[in-house]
Amino acid sequence: MATGPAPPGVEDPISAIFDLSDRVAGMAPTARRMYWANLLISIFWILLMLVLLAVGLATSGLLAFVSVLGLALGVVAVLLLRETDRFFRGFVARHRTIRLVRDAEPIVKIPEGRTPIERLAHYFATSSTKVGEALRENPDRLRYQVSWDVRGRPVKFDLAIARPAGFRWGLTGGGEPGFLLLARLGPENVGLQDLQQLEVDLQGISSRFPSQLVRLVLLRPKGTALAQEVYEYAVGHPAILHKGLRTYRVNTEIITENPDGTYEFVPLVVGVP
Repeated sequence: MATGPAPPGVEDPISAIFDLSDRVAGMAPTARRMYWANLLISIFWILLMLVLLAVGLATSGLLAFVSVLGLALGVVAVLLLRETDRFFRGFVARHRTIRLVRDAEPIVKIPEGRTPIERLAHYFATSSTKVGEALRENPDRLRYQVSWDVRGRPVKFDLAIARPAGFRWGLTGGGEPGFLLLARLGPENVGLQDLQQLEVDLQGISSRFPSQLVRLVLLRPKGTALAQEVYEYAVGHPAILHKGLRTYRVNTEIITENPDGTYEFVPLVVGVP
């Protein structure tokens, strides 16, 4: 049965939800300015209450009591601001991911290359603006067959693309993290032990990375459907890595070259780096 156009004044509810989400995400710069303004005011209030508390302890018990109440309110305000900011930043990050998935090509064709790893490197260089810029600045940032020694055992990866982090990230994990992409050629039938071994290898070498690992790939030139336990592990079990005072997570992304010349991603990672 044919359907006519939507009645006047009625719009696609999914598009309306995206439009509303776009408008909220567009308020991010204003929300950040409001957050910092209110945070500075709250900090000034806390400092003022501390001064009044010191004066009250020396002169007046009532003033000291009121100062303690004011100090408690200031601390609560700062905590609420922090939670509000964390929520809004999470919303903006989720919106960005949804937008990237919505706008991404539904089918990703495998680029030209002599080997699966070379084709994957070409895909990274052309699909990510940051990776492309980093390689144009210095082509040596792309390396094949890299290795780290862990207690006399070599830990090897077939591909590494890195933009160096800032000096402070190397010491404390703060500041500019740069980015690092690692890929390893895996078997056709990936098992749970392959993913677990990859995680163990990362734990032993993550402290030596020149920048923050943002993408970890196990590449299959071809392969059958993944076992359910492998799929669930890849999607829901990120590796937890440490750098200085910071802790971050990264999922193992299983990429398969399909016979029809397209890539299959489990899980799908967009906008990284």
